[in-house]
Amino acid sequence: MASDIPSFQPYILTPLDHLVPPFHALFYLSFQPEHPSEAVAALQTGISHLVSQWPFLAGNVARVQKGDKRNILELQPPSASDLLRYPILQVKHHQQSISHAMSLPVINGELLHIPTKVPISYPVPAVRFQANLMQDGVVLCLGWHHQVMDAVGVSTLLVSLSRCCHGLDRKAAIPRRLPTDIKREERARRQIEEATTPNKADWEGAYHRSGCEEVWSGYSEPLICRRYAMQTDKVSYLKYSCNNLVQDRVRSSLKTRGNLSDGITEYLDENDHLSSDDVATALTWLCASRARRRAVSRYSSDLPRMSSLTRLVEARSILQPPLPRSYLGNSLVSARAQCDWEEIPVKQKGSCVAGKRGQVDEETINTLLELALRSRAKCRSIDDEHIRGLIDCMKNCDDYMSFSIAPAVVEMSSLRKLDIFAWDWGSKIGPLVDFDTIDSRTDGLSLILPANSAKPGQSPWEIRITLPLAAMEAFEKDELLGWATGTGKPSVQAMM
Repeated sequence: MASDIPSFQPYILTPLDHLVPPFHALFYLSFQPEHPSEAVAALQTGISHLVSQWPFLAGNVARVQKGDKRNILELQPPSASDLLRYPILQVKHHQQSISHAMSLPVINGELLHIPTKVPISYPVPAVRFQANLMQDGVVLCLGWHHQVMDAVGVSTLLVSLSRCCHGLDRKAAIPRRLPTDIKREERARRQIEEATTPNKADWEGAYHRSGCEEVWSGYSEPLICRRYAMQTDKVSYLKYSCNNLVQDRVRSSLKTRGNLSDGITEYLDENDHLSSDDVATALTWLCASRARRRAVSRYSSDLPRMSSLTRLVEARSILQPPLPRSYLGNSLVSARAQCDWEEIPVKQKGSCVAGKRGQVDEETINTLLELALRSRAKCRSIDDEHIRGLIDCMKNCDDYMSFSIAPAVVEMSSLRKLDIFAWDWGSKIGPLVDFDTIDSRTDGLSLILPANSAKPGQSPWEIRITLPLAAMEAFEKDELLGWATGTGKPSVQAMM
């Protein structure tokens, strides 16, 4: 019936939406309810209530032309045939365990029912769910078109869904007040559209005048995605070592401080401290860069001109006036740091980890510090004027596909502070037992997964990273990564 089809006014996605890659991102939430069929029924009811409040979740993303502007994305209401082909929630039974289904290094097409190949053909669904009944639990897969929402927006969606499901215990599934509504979303989009400052953004390679489709078509090797868990005490040790070195450099003479790279010394003071996030990101950048150098040496292929790290900065509070924290759309800005390949130590005379306590050598600590400071300085340079300049640049493009985030050796996002394990999904579904994301489409794409709040201070630093097969093999053999993950140390020869 037409009355059952979600309806809303079509709207154009914002310039910030158009800056992120045009593909469906994927989150996997694993539960082990006592009665899986009842859990799925609760999810069905919760999703139905959520879509009734936010009908645009059921919409389609379409490419349109507005005047002389091409490839603009518009969110449009679905038709009955759209929902028949891509239902908002699909339920599927599997003869596998959760761990087996999530162990594949590529996207498992059995766990979801939306297009995952790139480039995609429009129109496509904006947001879709699939509840997978496994032999030992339920995996809820959420796939969303990344140009509709960023991860913060999706976390708002998911916490709202958890409240809807939890509300079933009180026989009142719809929370009295959701974090946002259609009118608030409209105001936020209008604010972004009107926030421009001509010719003020300095992108420094963070963006380029090419579309993502050109980048994807240039891949020559198969990509795989794997998950690694860095031990909390190892990350804390590296952070402590780096911050001690910061203090030493602050207290040192100007001549010594002058050895630091340009643009970094100005960010050092007595109260300056690197975060664990900074250090885990720098470690990933270092190990991935070394892996690429070793793979290139082995296969006589080419490297980019410089090693690079892109960190995606969430800008809701940076844009002035601030966007609501509950805004569902994109507010991600790329901060790109670079270094010469010669600054990435590859060959070592001995182990980088020595002594009974497994201390990391000074060269490695120095390198991690330099990389961490370099990337953090770029993140700190993102301000209101920078964001307004990016918005203005996108609005001046004739083709909205012609301006995008430039490829990098590592492109890192962090969900570490997302308190997803603390959400109450109600008695039918039970607590979240695992969260994951898999992407085997974009070279270098990396994500720091949320901490498990059930183990405060003990949750490992888990990352997902996508690399070409040869580089991933070298990445896994990196001695520093092996030390951080506790998987052991390969021989020094394997590091050469």
